[in-house]
Order: sequence, then structure tokens, then C-alpha cells
Amino acid sequence: MTYTPPELILARSDAFSRGDFGFIFDSYHSESNFRRQFTERDEYLEFGAASLGQSYQITGSQVLQQRELDGEAQVIFLMELKFLGDIQSFAELAWLRLENDVWRYHRGLKMSDQELPKNPQALSFEDFAKLDQSTIF
Repeated sequence: MTYTPPELILARSDAFSRGDFGFIFDSYHSESNFRRQFTERDEYLEFGAASLGQSYQITGSQVLQQRELDGEAQVIFLMELKFLGDIQSFAELAWLRLENDVWRYHRGLKMSDQELPKNPQALSFEDFAKLDQSTIF
């Protein structure tokens, strides 16, 4: 299936919730730092099942804004998850790139629960520009 950038972000959230680490791996751009870290799909599937599937559950995700320019898209989204019984929220600015005419996740910049503004629904690209860009993953 072909996804728009916001649809891919939501599909990735759903895949994390289901423990579908194959979809997560496949949705990464081949030039992403993630794919440099996990060069083999099976390696990530083992890691995901052992480390990620047990600890947390995504309880909600919502796309706030998106923009596209020259084969790259940026999507701001909010996510709520339950981690070891605690509810946590964060926002992310995700960069997606086209690869073989399909959008793939390339990199992201997270905003922690403590960094979120009083009204997270009003987050903008400018809010993410104020964050430490060296933390882009």
C-alpha cells in the first residue's frame, strides 16, 4: 500500500502497537541512521520483539501538521504511550523521503513531555527549530 506522509506516520504508530516490527523496518528509508544501525531486517525483528514489544504500548497518535518540498516531507505529530505503566506524551517532527516513489521515514526530532507547550495542538515547525538539532536521530 502507498501512504501519504501523515498516513505513514499513523501506520507506523499502529504497527508499533501491534508489534509489527517488520513493517517498521520496511518503512525506514534505506539511507536513514536507523538502517545504518540495523542493516539486517531479522536483527531488528529480534531486537523489537525482545526490547520494545514488552515495555510499552502506544495509546494514541495524532498528526498536527505536514509540509512537502522536493521529495521530502515533514510531519509534526503527538504520541501518547504507556511505558512500564506510566503514561507519557511527546511530539515529534519526522522527516520522510521518497524512495522508489514511496514515502519512507528518514529521521526525527522529539520534544519530550516536559518540553511540550501548554497547548500541544498549536505546535509549529518553528517550535522544533528552537530545539537542539544535534539530537536528530
